[in-house]
Amino acid sequence: MRHAFTTVTLGLALALSAAETALSDGPYPPSAAARYNWTGFYVGATAGYADGDHGSDDLAGAFLGYPDLAYGQSRGFAGGGTLGVNRQSGSLVYGLEADISWLTNETNFVDPNAGINNFYPSTTNRLNFLGTVRGRLGLAVDNTMIYGTAGYAYGGVENTARYNSLLFPTNNTPNFDVKSTRSGWVVGGGVEHAFAINWTLKGEALYAELEPKDAVWISPGSQVFPANASYHEKFNTSVTIIRAGLNYKFSQ
Repeated sequence: MRHAFTTVTLGLALALSAAETALSDGPYPPSAAARYNWTGFYVGATAGYADGDHGSDDLAGAFLGYPDLAYGQSRGFAGGGTLGVNRQSGSLVYGLEADISWLTNETNFVDPNAGINNFYPSTTNRLNFLGTVRGRLGLAVDNTMIYGTAGYAYGGVENTARYNSLLFPTNNTPNFDVKSTRSGWVVGGGVEHAFAINWTLKGEALYAELEPKDAVWISPGSQVFPANASYHEKFNTSVTIIRAGLNYKFSQ
């Protein structure tokens, strides 16, 4: 969690620095004058960097002795689309935004001590997409707005964890494989700048945490894993996204 919020803070600092540079470069087109009106519907596109954290909790001792399987970090590209609406009251801007991003995040791990105790566990984690529906609350200064955002998140996640025995068939050792869309929450913030009456550019950082997913394996019976014994694995997923966005605001 500390790593995620540090990354979000860094992303916001970079975004604010970019906005400050844009403001100091003027002059601005007459269409993006100081009394810019943020009210209206908009659509846009986003692209940026995704930093994923993938963890697992061994709830029944299936992977006892292999602690490196419990955590993995992925880095990838995030790109997608946005739609939303703003309302402005004085300097206060509030609204609702929905977006979806396709991600390339993936981790793969095989225990480097393959063959110890005749087992070589492995894990794979993928985060395929992330969508959010968020409220936004911002402070507009001329044609630049600084905002915070929070709401609902959902993501497409795949997790596998296998024991991989040198002595027993794969179906006689713990084997977890889950693929699902998972709900969660998201929080973040950013800065948005209007460079024309219908066009805005933003820098944004988001942190999303998805609900854990439980998986169960029932042993068919072996020398190590008794018949009908159940083993449980819980997979955890979170992601930090730092991105830029270009929005088109429809005229009122």
